[in-house]
Amino acid sequence: MSARIGFVILIFAFLLPGVYSEEFQFTGFWDYFGGIEPSEGYENLESRVYMNPSYSGYSDSLGLEWYLSAELFVYPIGDRECSDPSEILDEAYLFLPAGNFDFILGQKLITYGFSDLYSPMNILHSTNRAPLSLDETYDARRADPLFQATYYPTFYDTLEFTVVPVTRPDKEQYDSVYLEETDDWVIWSDDDWIYDGAPSLFFCYTRYGERVDWQFLYGNYLDQTPDFEISSIDTSASSELTCEYNRKQTFGAAYSTGVGSMTLSQEFAFTLTENWDGSDIGGQYSDITVNTQLLSNLPWGILSQTWLVYSYFFNFDEYDSAADSYANDYLAEVIQQFHIQPYEHIAFIVEHMERTFFRDRMKVQLNAALLYPDIYVAPRMSWSLTDYWAFETGADVILADPVDQDLRRNPNDDNFYVRIIHRY
Repeated sequence: MSARIGFVILIFAFLLPGVYSEEFQFTGFWDYFGGIEPSEGYENLESRVYMNPSYSGYSDSLGLEWYLSAELFVYPIGDRECSDPSEILDEAYLFLPAGNFDFILGQKLITYGFSDLYSPMNILHSTNRAPLSLDETYDARRADPLFQATYYPTFYDTLEFTVVPVTRPDKEQYDSVYLEETDDWVIWSDDDWIYDGAPSLFFCYTRYGERVDWQFLYGNYLDQTPDFEISSIDTSASSELTCEYNRKQTFGAAYSTGVGSMTLSQEFAFTLTENWDGSDIGGQYSDITVNTQLLSNLPWGILSQTWLVYSYFFNFDEYDSAADSYANDYLAEVIQQFHIQPYEHIAFIVEHMERTFFRDRMKVQLNAALLYPDIYVAPRMSWSLTDYWAFETGADVILADPVDQDLRRNPNDDNFYVRIIHRY
């Protein structure tokens, strides 16, 4: 489907009358990841070659803009294979402004909410759930085919209606996972696309004010994150837990305002899953999530962003464990750790700081998070060698023993990376 969308838009772009503005951009890099977990010692994790060309333009006679980009990963070192053909196309869409309306048709990334991290309102698109770096930007979200109509009733107001007919599943671990305690196998979905007969619908209203910006969102959508279908719970025989994709509804509200020299943003989201009463061991719980973000300038030219996230799962652990208490409890714990829903209440705090040197040619960053009971630290450094070449390095370290989970989303422990980037 992605290849067809890209091909159609490319042919359409070449046939447009009056195309007089075109632009070609390219981002590529080579990087290397190495594992540095103290309990396991050094190991080769992965090396990647990444290419991201983009081609855009617009027709003055039709007032129509178009954009086409692709992503390709090659892995000289590591267990992964090259990019699947279905994943090469990144974004490919047509954009048509028409008076107080804008229309978008094609494959595009859409972002909701005001928070830059863990936004409960940013619900479109699948995500890479097994990255080597938790803040990976190159292999994070994947665009979906969609139609979007945007209406501007006033200079300050925006109304968006988005239809997503088909979406991709999240990228999970690559191999099946064996759960020794219950002799079960977790089998990941190998579908390129998921569809349940009804499109995903999103309505968003945004108000940009002089002092406060507001956003209100409703989404009724097919979730990209898998639940698990458990056919039976029988510890005496091996069985399989297979992926199933269910619908969610999210009601969200957000605001952003200045507080002195700082910027405060808060998001509130109520997400309702099909696991209405919490009785499905393999399903996600419904939740109420609040995300608070504070952006400020600290002394010595340091930019600071702080996030405090709190979630309450109001139908937590309502399953019936009478039949096989041990197996039920074990599977419920493993699956809810996978869904990042291990407790009825969860809260974590994340801090990001950055500072530039040498007339912005060098940037130093530090990400730190308290993810109870672990502390996560991720230093970063980038250096612009020329206008086209840059060097980056960083590390991801958890100040505790490796996470002991049978169904881990991120399969790696402490690691570092080095990266050479070329852009033009």
